[in-house]
Amino acid sequence: MKTKLTVVALLIALQSFALNPSRVYKNRPDAFNMVYEEHKVAVPDGATLVAWYFPANTKTTKLVLISHNGEGNMADNLRRADQFRSSGYNVVMYDYRGFGESSEFEMDNNMYIYPHFQDDVKAMIDFCRTKFTQTFYMYGWGIGAGLSLGIGYHRPEVKRIIADTPFFSMEDLEKRFSSWDTPMEVPFAGYDKKYEPIYSLDVAAAANLEKIMLIIGSNDILYKVADMKTLQAKQKKLVSTIYEVTNPDRLDNFMVDKAAYFGAITKFLSN
Repeated sequence: MKTKLTVVALLIALQSFALNPSRVYKNRPDAFNMVYEEHKVAVPDGATLVAWYFPANTKTTKLVLISHNGEGNMADNLRRADQFRSSGYNVVMYDYRGFGESSEFEMDNNMYIYPHFQDDVKAMIDFCRTKFTQTFYMYGWGIGAGLSLGIGYHRPEVKRIIADTPFFSMEDLEKRFSSWDTPMEVPFAGYDKKYEPIYSLDVAAAANLEKIMLIIGSNDILYKVADMKTLQAKQKKLVSTIYEVTNPDRLDNFMVDKAAYFGAITKFLSN
């Protein structure tokens, strides 16, 4: 028998997981006096991504590549960039195709993720390596967490990964969504299994990867702490931290307590 979500819970779930791209930047960083550079990043398949680079408050070579959750665009997440920047990290954030001012890409708003975003993340890793530094960190939430973990795990450029509520795989998502009255769609083909987190962690990581932090909300609809422990069990030495955010209202984990959230992240990155 299928588990029924309440109407309110279903609406929250759809808002949390459905792709909801915005092509308009509400504010550019200079509206908040944030120093930044805008870059255009070419993807091998012909798409072009718009990226913003923020130098840290103090000179450093440390860099964090941020991948968002498919809601709005990168301009909605300037607070996260500023948190990292204020903590002593250079930041690169970007929009997948179809978001912000990146290339046009037609999307079904009921789709959880598109395989094409894998190419976007790989292009951004290449860009950060060639433009800024040979090794760096990755951080993402929602689809950005699954992409950062699944792809970053295999890349020698990546030293540490912070994944806030990563998905497991396309098959796993399909099973989890099947209990909903209005299931989300996931790609039935085209998503490389090598980059699905549950399979990525089955093999040895790239040489420079030091450790991984997983973040999960206490009342998340799709995933629980036990699920993060399943990922951890695959690579106990690498998955050093599981941070549970007490989140009864299913907010964005970052929004519950920004100071505590980034305190845990900076502790992970500095140790």
